[in-house]
Amino acid sequence: MGARMRYASAALVAVLAACTPEPAKQAEPMMADSGVVSEIVGVATVSDGSTIRIGQRRIRFDGVATPGQGSMCGDVNVYRGAADALRQITRSNQVSCRISDAPDSSGRDIAQCSVEGADLGEYMVTNGWAREVPRDSGGAYAEEEAAARVAGLGVWNASCPANLWRGRDYSE
Repeated sequence: MGARMRYASAALVAVLAACTPEPAKQAEPMMADSGVVSEIVGVATVSDGSTIRIGQRRIRFDGVATPGQGSMCGDVNVYRGAADALRQITRSNQVSCRISDAPDSSGRDIAQCSVEGADLGEYMVTNGWAREVPRDSGGAYAEEEAAARVAGLGVWNASCPANLWRGRDYSE
């Protein structure tokens, strides 16, 4: 019985080892093999409500705009609120970004980013922390922005949401 028990124990250890997931690692950003960056994946650091950093790359979400630095509505810092909302969904998660060809005027890559398949630009608009920029998004987030306004989510719950967007062109 001793040999059978050792065999059964060894088999059980092998099965358990095969079923045990690998420990989570902080992934280094991965870039396309072609040398031209088309996709980058990694754990993100949030800079503001529409900008993240993966490794050394600064990435701005395509098609959305969030409150600028220092934006306040009464005593509510909506700039910080937008950044905090983005931190909630990106915290410790792998972020995947599809990068477009040209960076913006600040040198940030422009990308559509997601966490577990959820579009981060859509997430920010749906939760009221971003506005859609139709000329860039093609109207992809129009329904989400309208619903967030009606529901009074994010900045749409603040006392001065219209003032946040003054001086910006959101036309198509």
